[in-house]
Amino acid sequence: MFNQAIKLIILVFFLSSYSFITFAQGYDNVKDQVKANNLDISTLFQPDDYRNVHLSPDGKHIALIRDEKGTPVLTIVAVDTMKAINQISFANKDSVGSYKWANNERLLVFLASKQRNKERKGYYGEIYSINIDDNEGKFIFGVRSLVRRGKIKKGTSDHDYEKHLAHPKIINILKKDSEHILISTSQYNDKGMWVYKLNIYNGQIDTIAKINNSKANYKNTRLSYFETSKELWLISKYEGEALLLSRYNFDDRSWTQYQPKDLSFEFFIIGYDKDLKQLIVKDYCGNDTLSICLFDPKTLKLTSLYSVEDYDISWLYFDNHDIPYAASYFDEYPQYKILDENHPMAQELSKFLKQFKGYKINVDWDQLHAKRALIALSSDIQPTLWYLFDKETNKVSYVAHSKKAIDTKRLNPQYSFTFKARDNMPIQGYITLPSNKSDAALPAVILVHGGPHSRDYWGFNPEVQLLSSRGYAVIQVNFRGSKGFGWKFEESGFNQWGESIQFDILDGINYLVEKKYIDKNRLCIMGASFGGYSALQSSIIAPDLFQCAIAVSGVYDLALLIDDEETDESLRLARRIGAENVQKLHSPTNTIHLLKSPVLLVHGTKDDRTPLEQAEVLIEQLEKYKKNYEWFEMKNEGHNFYKTENRVIYYEKVIGFLNKHNPITP
Repeated sequence: MFNQAIKLIILVFFLSSYSFITFAQGYDNVKDQVKANNLDISTLFQPDDYRNVHLSPDGKHIALIRDEKGTPVLTIVAVDTMKAINQISFANKDSVGSYKWANNERLLVFLASKQRNKERKGYYGEIYSINIDDNEGKFIFGVRSLVRRGKIKKGTSDHDYEKHLAHPKIINILKKDSEHILISTSQYNDKGMWVYKLNIYNGQIDTIAKINNSKANYKNTRLSYFETSKELWLISKYEGEALLLSRYNFDDRSWTQYQPKDLSFEFFIIGYDKDLKQLIVKDYCGNDTLSICLFDPKTLKLTSLYSVEDYDISWLYFDNHDIPYAASYFDEYPQYKILDENHPMAQELSKFLKQFKGYKINVDWDQLHAKRALIALSSDIQPTLWYLFDKETNKVSYVAHSKKAIDTKRLNPQYSFTFKARDNMPIQGYITLPSNKSDAALPAVILVHGGPHSRDYWGFNPEVQLLSSRGYAVIQVNFRGSKGFGWKFEESGFNQWGESIQFDILDGINYLVEKKYIDKNRLCIMGASFGGYSALQSSIIAPDLFQCAIAVSGVYDLALLIDDEETDESLRLARRIGAENVQKLHSPTNTIHLLKSPVLLVHGTKDDRTPLEQAEVLIEQLEKYKKNYEWFEMKNEGHNFYKTENRVIYYEKVIGFLNKHNPITP
């Protein structure tokens, strides 16, 4: 279990040319060693130097977003010379949010625009289109696509204007039509959804289809279009109702609905098998884990194609002819399942996996000849690197580094461990040990993931690295209810937010205490969102265990959370949280009198996911029972903290709070 994981990481270190410091190595002056290994907070949490690195369809150019003193700059690089040929940025309230290659010469830029009284910029549905060698492009969707010289164009009807008051999503970049893309929209002033063909050069819109269901919107409905077979499908997911699967009939402009009995709400369309005329989808398909399956519209049956025992498949990878060659999944570490060992792309992937063993790998081939590929590499001790592979020369060349300023030699590895919970449920987690290791058990921070129906992964995590650089062992537990381990494991967390999930966290702590990795008398617990909830709830269940608790953007009154949501989301939450009596029993606001640990409570004033009211009702109870707490309000921040300066302020407070209540030297 734990020892096996350590052996694996030692191998990774060897292959990555890093040295390994044995766990039993002693130290003379803990404070001096920790100080020497301190990672700078602003360096860890500043925007990535480079992100969103992608090849053009023909493989002749690379586009990437570069951070220039806080301004995202979309840079286009010619592969032959590896020199920039253009840089695209915006002034004032707009910036590059993300982008897509529309064809070999044109990019679609999705703008991030300033939101009133919010630090985080938002996407308002505007699409900006520009050639890779032009100085200026044009808006092709959104209100500004209708503006000329500061005014709405003459002849613009109310209907045309309302079309652009929408949240568009790209359904398909049409490979056989270099001038158009397909988008879906849910308009702000209309019910239902629309499918449009959008000209990427002049912004002309042609209506393809209408989804008349008044409940359909960009959050609960996803459309898929397959250009070869000319098929348009939609999936709509409404809580409390059966999943809606429909195919559009272009001849009579109607939708044919399919109602198979065995589809789950995880059902997701991935591709289309043109020979079998069946959908390639991800769902359970009679298995406990998410699998790759075929859906036959004629028989309404799901047939399992590829699955992995105990772990959900993440994605299926296709070649340029839509033939699948590999599937990815995540057990304790990132893995690939090769589907056809004779497939050229599968063979190259196998070579990369051997060449870059110990790294998480993503390979993105050019769509024309599959002669060039971008390889993204990352690990627990390596932020993302990008390399370009040239198949003809069989050479790999460096492209970009997401965080150049971080000294990776000072990063600490993340080990996987497994244990049995009190009811014998097998649970997996991670522990990151500080470099100042000794024979003595270590002070620790238990870092609880959000969700709760998400999970922690092996990989670079700046928060983990910050805490471990300060001398703490960092514990992450994938408690029951976490995604990725099959449906039974995820469902076992339903109605157990305040009990069995917390017991798993506590049992993981006890396991590591028994193994003498961490000191039971020197523990703090922290987390954001559901992790903030757990920081309080675990501290209430085990009032003598933690020296402190740090709760960020948390949920503390479960009934209030459900009441604040729209109907569909509230139904979904109630199914996972439990009935009213369970909501009351599992809410920290109702049992705060049992709390003994000092609390650092932090919340953004513009949090739309868990509103500030959640913190306010908790503070009322903390005051009522005269509990020891510190309160910090992050002005104009949302559920996650966006502004670098605010992230630095927050983590400085975290480190100060830990030093006060759980110092690394007793």
